[in-house]
Amino acid sequence: MQKIKSLMARQGLKSPQESMSDLSPVENLRIPSKEELRELREQPIDPQAEQEMIESIAEVYYSCDSFDMVKHELEKLPPELDLQELEDHRDTLKKQQAAVSKKVADLILEKQPAYVKELERVTALQTNLQLAAVICTNARRQLGVSKEGFTEASLGLLANQRKRQLLTGLLKSLRTIKTLQRTDVRLSEMLEEEDYPGAIQLCLECQKAASTFKHYSCISELNSKLQDTLEQIEEQLDVALSKTCKHFDVSHYTKVQLAYTLLGKTQTAMDQLHMHFTQAIHNTVFQVVLGYVELCAGNADTKFQKMQYKDLCTHITPDSYIPCLTDLCKALWEVMLSYHSTMQWHEELDNKEGPATQDGGGSAGADESVVDRSYVKKKLEHGLTRIWQDVQLKVKAYILGTDMSNFKYDDFIVVLDVISRLMQVGEEFCGSRSEVLQESIKRQSVNYFRNYH
Repeated sequence: MQKIKSLMARQGLKSPQESMSDLSPVENLRIPSKEELRELREQPIDPQAEQEMIESIAEVYYSCDSFDMVKHELEKLPPELDLQELEDHRDTLKKQQAAVSKKVADLILEKQPAYVKELERVTALQTNLQLAAVICTNARRQLGVSKEGFTEASLGLLANQRKRQLLTGLLKSLRTIKTLQRTDVRLSEMLEEEDYPGAIQLCLECQKAASTFKHYSCISELNSKLQDTLEQIEEQLDVALSKTCKHFDVSHYTKVQLAYTLLGKTQTAMDQLHMHFTQAIHNTVFQVVLGYVELCAGNADTKFQKMQYKDLCTHITPDSYIPCLTDLCKALWEVMLSYHSTMQWHEELDNKEGPATQDGGGSAGADESVVDRSYVKKKLEHGLTRIWQDVQLKVKAYILGTDMSNFKYDDFIVVLDVISRLMQVGEEFCGSRSEVLQESIKRQSVNYFRNYH
């Protein structure tokens, strides 16, 4: 093997491993010349003899690449040297070397076309790689230019546009919050103007907007403030509702009812209205009787204000009895007139909304409206008898609170006439026969005529 390597080195050839390691610098590769290969092939030898010569080589020469053949041959020498044997052995080794060299030369010449072709492919591949490297370099440079000139600028524009949209949305939110913060001033103005429906509508819209921006800390406080404002509006609305019991105003009552409708408390409003009518009857008769009692007493004593109405009626003097009774009946008549006007207002509303409700039936809002209107109608119809009953009881307490047996006949007739007219009002009001008033006036009449005769 060492001989083969030395022969290849002498002929300028390289081993396959060395050739593969030197493929990159193609220019340094050296192809064996044809003259050198021809010298080896021109040596005359019998192929069979050549094969036999190669096979006669000892196996130890193929053991490894680091095999030292010189040392091996020297160790084989006998103790006593024979010149003829040495020369014969030398000639044999030379023949073996020549056979191996010729075999190697034949193999090299046989593979030379493929070797040359492969080198050409490697050279072409190297050229293509160099061209690809140039193309990649140019592509990277152009990509860098595109990135700086187009991509970064476009992405910058998109980023700025997105930032602009976010800031626009934030500005809109801040303006809405600013408007919400100023809502309380407008609500106060609307309440002073008694625009209850507008105030409630504005407050509900603000609450809806506040729920949208509840993630802001300032809105949580505003939401609670709006709730307090809404409760305050309901309190003022209740006061406004109570005013209709003495002096019914269509415009005022329409605003109040619309406000309760916006709150969804139509039935609650009707319950409150009847309580206010009951309270109005009590306050009206008490204030009328108290005014006459204090006027007749002629002093500023406040003990009468703490009395019950029934006890207060006993302090009416005979001279002020008829004027007080007249004013009392007038005041009660005004309360009853307000109640009658309230019923008329709701009847007209039913006549207006009746056909519309039938056409739009089936929806939840329409069904709820029908329920509310039915409740209001029944409540008002039942309230007629209740209101008249309260009126009778108050007038009865006034009639029986004074002994009329010493009245003049004409004065007593006036009392009977006033009570008779009041009973006519009651009959027209709710179809009542006024048994309470009849019983009370009967007692006074019996007492009067018994004393008179």
